[in-house]
Amino acid sequence: MGRTYLFSEDANGRVREVKVDPKHLDKQLREERAAGRTPTVLDEDERIRFGQLTNDLNNR
Repeated sequence: MGRTYLFSEDANGRVREVKVDPKHLDKQLREERAAGRTPTVLDEDERIRFGQLTNDLNNR
């Protein structure tokens, strides 16, 4: 199994990466939502695809 990434976006649009505890991912997601942030969970392949998409959009 690959690495899991958790990104959290606040109301101002700032995104930060949160260290993932695989055993408590559900709890982490609940805590992020309770704090008013939008959590997104990605695996390694999804993270690479999102990075490539971002680069493509930035180069337009």
